[in-house]
Amino acid sequence: MKASQSSSTPTNLSLLFQKLSNSNSLKQCNQIHALLVVSDAISDVYFTNNLLNLYSNCPNIAHARFLFDESLQRNVVTWTSMITGYVRRSAFESALWVFKTMIREAQERPNQFTYSVSVRACMGARSFQLGLQIHALVLRSGFENDGFAGSALVDMYCKMGRLGNALRVFDGLMFKDLVSWNLMIAGFAEIGDVEAVMRMFDEMRWRGLEPNGFTMSSLLKCCRFTREIERIHGFVVKNVVVELDKVLGGALVDAYGKCGDVKSSRRLLDCMVKKDAFAWSSMISNYVKCGSGEKAVILFKEICGLGEQSDEHVLSGALKACVEMGEIDLGTQIHSHIVKFGYGRNCLVSSILLDLYSDFGRIVDAEKLFRRILNRDRVSWNSMIAAYALFEDYVVECLKLFCEFQRSEGMKPDGMTFVAVLRACSSGLDLCRGLQIHAQIIKSSYSSETYVSNAVIDMYAKCNSINDAQRAFETMVCRDEASWSSIIGSYAHVGEELKALKLWKDMFESGVHPSSFSFPLFLSACSNLASVDSGKQCHSLIIKSAYASEVYTGTAIVDLYAKCGSMDDSIKSFLEICIPNTATFNALILGLAEHGHVREAINIFYEIEKMGIKPDKITFIALLSGCRHAGLLDESLIFFDIMQLKYAIEPGTEHYACLVDAFGRTGRLDEAYDMVLRTQAASSSASIWKALLGACLNYKNLTVGVASAKKLMELEPHDHAPYVLLSNLYSSTGRWEKALELRDWMAKSGVLKDPGSSQLINRNSEAA
Repeated sequence: MKASQSSSTPTNLSLLFQKLSNSNSLKQCNQIHALLVVSDAISDVYFTNNLLNLYSNCPNIAHARFLFDESLQRNVVTWTSMITGYVRRSAFESALWVFKTMIREAQERPNQFTYSVSVRACMGARSFQLGLQIHALVLRSGFENDGFAGSALVDMYCKMGRLGNALRVFDGLMFKDLVSWNLMIAGFAEIGDVEAVMRMFDEMRWRGLEPNGFTMSSLLKCCRFTREIERIHGFVVKNVVVELDKVLGGALVDAYGKCGDVKSSRRLLDCMVKKDAFAWSSMISNYVKCGSGEKAVILFKEICGLGEQSDEHVLSGALKACVEMGEIDLGTQIHSHIVKFGYGRNCLVSSILLDLYSDFGRIVDAEKLFRRILNRDRVSWNSMIAAYALFEDYVVECLKLFCEFQRSEGMKPDGMTFVAVLRACSSGLDLCRGLQIHAQIIKSSYSSETYVSNAVIDMYAKCNSINDAQRAFETMVCRDEASWSSIIGSYAHVGEELKALKLWKDMFESGVHPSSFSFPLFLSACSNLASVDSGKQCHSLIIKSAYASEVYTGTAIVDLYAKCGSMDDSIKSFLEICIPNTATFNALILGLAEHGHVREAINIFYEIEKMGIKPDKITFIALLSGCRHAGLLDESLIFFDIMQLKYAIEPGTEHYACLVDAFGRTGRLDEAYDMVLRTQAASSSASIWKALLGACLNYKNLTVGVASAKKLMELEPHDHAPYVLLSNLYSSTGRWEKALELRDWMAKSGVLKDPGSSQLINRNSEAA
């Protein structure tokens, strides 16, 4: 385009701006800018505003900002254009800064369009407090009933979850178009209020407005049963106004899958003539959610075979399937596809890859991938911070990366960032840093977010600062079931079960009903108190709530009855669980073993092997503990070998302690001593040497006893126990002089025995 005199007339300039209204070419914008300067039209605010709009379409918003700053004349359109430009580039904080400057300095007052785009900026920046202030300005200016400003406010309140406020603004709109109806329907759909969604939908049609694909997609979001989706599907097929395009088809595929009807979802996908990436990715996600990772991978390969273009959602769905299946090798193959399709630096795909590598403990690979992402967004930062937070060894790296993230231009932590960093503080028991993060949360807009407050409570509990956890709980604006569960779990974690039970009662009185998430916490507190009556009351409530067959709640019931000695009830509860897992069997085996039913516990173990359920460390602790109490040394040795050779489980301190005790109970102390000496994990454990020394006292084995006592004294030189046990061993074998010698040495060295004490508390009566 050449700058000529003839093209510099106002009419020609106006036509030129109309022609290039959708252009995002910086070169063309610069040419027009030069033309305006040469023709002296740059001083005309009308042409400046048009040029500002063109610059706002360009990838770099800095040119628009330069023009805005250099403009001698600004009207409401100028300010609104600059705010809109920032919102288009998701620079919401900058957009709000321009709006605040306009309110503070400009003579021009905002109009309905200014307010509309500023409210959108508030939503993007999650600055809802400022959004409320803008609403007050809208009311004062008389624009609340305007379609643009009013619809933006409706959208904001829906996203805040304040449907009552949204409905009040909506009812006041002078003209309700399809957009405003869709916003209200989507708002109610988001919270799952099916009745309100259908009421709004029927009223909209009664007023003569026909739904579009967006309306039907919102209806599908709140469907909980297949029959509801089938009704909407039938409406779409019969209604000529709503076309079953690939977007709505994809929404139907997604909805069927979310209701668990994967077969109908796949049938619909196969019948669709045109399929887009959303439909493919929805089907892959459906397979992943129902645990069919293999089918998800097969579908991904089918997509590749058809030559269909995979987008970031398809690729991320395939990666999630790899996580579901535990297939890291397949995940790395898909990684090569990602690079091939040019999504190697895509933030969404990279974030899923980060999750994949971190889930398999490949933090070094995750680090390399993260550093290769050029334009990191908040999600990719959050993924890497969360990856570090999963591992205790990387707590320092997590906190360092959090500091680096905050120094990055235009980056601010959100709720997910704070939750990940709080988890790192919990893992590292870093209360000081946790307090700093909490102070930062209070200053931010995320202090009112329930899930963030729940993470704060959890952090304080794990750092054993229960008073801070209680204060954080009391200051919460809105408490959900997870909030109550966090504080109840906090008190249970520090051994204050009675307080936990009281909070459970308070939760009920506040109107929050428990689910499979909170029932196990209450049952655990009852188990620790051995309060079988309270546990039975809870069990009856669980039966009414239909959670008894759910695996986590059912396992807690089995554990409760087992710890309270009611094995018949424990077995009965076990049989009611639909699909028991390893933890369920562990609770039953441990209960049977502790109450002398060792043979039954062993039989249960062989049954779970037949079922293909893999035992874990806890399973073998339960078996070894039962065998040692029953004096079954041979069986203990068999299970010890099975654990290592068949299941590749590395024995821990508790496993060795059980085996040493089993040797000790049968008097085979020399073998026990040799085994402990040969094993690093056992030889460095004071509790194992203490158990061996105690067994030597029972069998009056002076040789092994003295050697064990010496090892124990090396590990814990200030502990009185080895000296007292060795003194008793000398006395029991008639070595009175040695015993007196050792006692005198203890007195001179200041190694004192703790005085005995007795305390009897009827905890059951307190719990009741």
